[in-house]
Amino acid sequence: MAYADKVDARFFAVELVLNWLALSLEFNKTPKEQARLEKCVWRKGELIFNFIEDKLKIRKGSSPYTVAKKVADYITETGYAKVEIHKVSDTELYRDWWEGTVIRPMLQKYRPKGLKVTPMPAPALIYAALKKLCNMKVKVSEISKAEQAKVPKGVERQLWTLSPIK
Repeated sequence: MAYADKVDARFFAVELVLNWLALSLEFNKTPKEQARLEKCVWRKGELIFNFIEDKLKIRKGSSPYTVAKKVADYITETGYAKVEIHKVSDTELYRDWWEGTVIRPMLQKYRPKGLKVTPMPAPALIYAALKKLCNMKVKVSEISKAEQAKVPKGVERQLWTLSPIK
């Protein structure tokens, strides 16, 4: 077994979050710098999607639900996080993020120490796929307390509203 097959997820989380902490501390002194750093999060998602796109075998023109679900399933299969996509309508999806991801404790620990822009690998990857394959962008909304009460314990749900990129 190659060493690359043995990478510990906790080490990966440390590496990822502390890289973004270093960038936040170095390049987050002005609103312009912060905007550029946030743009890097989304650019990273595009680069990762380009790297894995052939493996996922999703066709351009697939429905946004199909695209988002396949990428979420991939993220879950890799062991990074448990992410589920549920179709609400043709232009709305629920994104469920299950507790227990390896990155969450790192984010909680380092946000107070200066981490201003979080890496957001899962959303950035799904957004990039939706942009490239469906020409769609995502607006994130919190769901109502009544709707959140229906969600299983330990799950963070967001409503994603999709719209064409002009």
